[in-house]
Amino acid sequence: MGKTLHLKDRQEYLDRYDRFTVDYCRRIDRSYNDDIDPKSLKDKKITKKEAKQVNKWAHDMQLYFEKGERYANRDKTVQEWMDADRKKDEMYESAEPPENVRCLTCRNRLTPIFKELMSNLDKEDRILFMFECPNKCLPRRAFYANGEEWRSKPDLCPHCDKPLAVTMKDDGKVSTTTYSCAKCKYKRSEDYTWRHKEDDYDENFATDRDKYCLTEEEGKEYLDAKWSLEGLTKITKEFQEEEKAKQERLKEEPNGFAVEGHGGSSCSLCGQYNQDGDFWYDKWGVKCFVCQRAIDKKEIPGSLMKFRDSWYSNFDIQNRFNLKSPTIQKWVRQGILKVRTISHYGKGTWSQVFLIKDNEDFLPPKKFTSSRSYSFVKDGKTWHTSAEWYKYADLRKKVEKYKIMNYIKVVEVEKEKEKQND
Repeated sequence: MGKTLHLKDRQEYLDRYDRFTVDYCRRIDRSYNDDIDPKSLKDKKITKKEAKQVNKWAHDMQLYFEKGERYANRDKTVQEWMDADRKKDEMYESAEPPENVRCLTCRNRLTPIFKELMSNLDKEDRILFMFECPNKCLPRRAFYANGEEWRSKPDLCPHCDKPLAVTMKDDGKVSTTTYSCAKCKYKRSEDYTWRHKEDDYDENFATDRDKYCLTEEEGKEYLDAKWSLEGLTKITKEFQEEEKAKQERLKEEPNGFAVEGHGGSSCSLCGQYNQDGDFWYDKWGVKCFVCQRAIDKKEIPGSLMKFRDSWYSNFDIQNRFNLKSPTIQKWVRQGILKVRTISHYGKGTWSQVFLIKDNEDFLPPKKFTSSRSYSFVKDGKTWHTSAEWYKYADLRKKVEKYKIMNYIKVVEVEKEKEKQND
């Protein structure tokens, strides 16, 4: 009996996996439809061009994650395939034929002539042995390794239940099997077209493999991004659970309570570093004890915690308007800029905030003074960066009606992109 090897070189499994990946991603690309019906748009403010861009982005993201997950599961899947084939080889090599199997015609002891691994998706793999009579009596007999006999079931006529006669014809291209009934003349034929090796030729496979199958470097980048995202998701979930617990406790303690375990953190309101790490939590959120006292004493409204676009910090004004702290304090002393002072438990100045409603003619909404991101091409590559609001004419136009523009000078740098492209 010959030896049948199922386990192959690892590269063969990797190539097989890549072919599955290419086929899978090709189907995703084929399913992409760039034709958007304007009537299908729920948001009528979105143009057909914008809808196509969103649709293309969604498709690209799906393909990105599918390619990444195919890479992430590659080694595990290949190892499972190799283990399964190794198990088949071990089963095949260790299987022994049943003993004392005899011919049904002459009762002589039959001799095993070959064995074969029988695979079935619904059942476990089994080894089947074929036995032959030394006198060449027919039919031969077949037994599984556990001694169970395999017996073929006759193909019966669907009209009269008589066994069908089977004939085969093969011209090298098509194999035709004909089933006929001698009693009622029933007949049917089944054709099988042989698939030759040239049918497997795929002239686009190499190109599509580069397109859909991530390299080791690309795969590691995807896994790093995935692990970072999963870590962020875990942190977010933990934060949400903590917030939920705080909200439940707040029902019992509506005035708030101390929160421990935040050592080495900064207050989200004043930005001051808190070495002890004790904060106060109430309906407005978490803040240091100094800011909490300022809220209790009406120095500042607690709503500043949730409505952060309603005020500027000292740092915000310095950063967004390119100003120095002495200039800001000068404006405060002159009454040009109105300030809310957070004292240090009633003494001195701990921090300052500038409410937009207190300076509605002087300070513009924060959305007008946010930096704006943009892309440019240099050396054949696309780069992403951001620029201050005053480098854009449309934002300067929105801000120019506010009085702060009378005290600062805007330098024209409209050709920033052109300089970077050079």
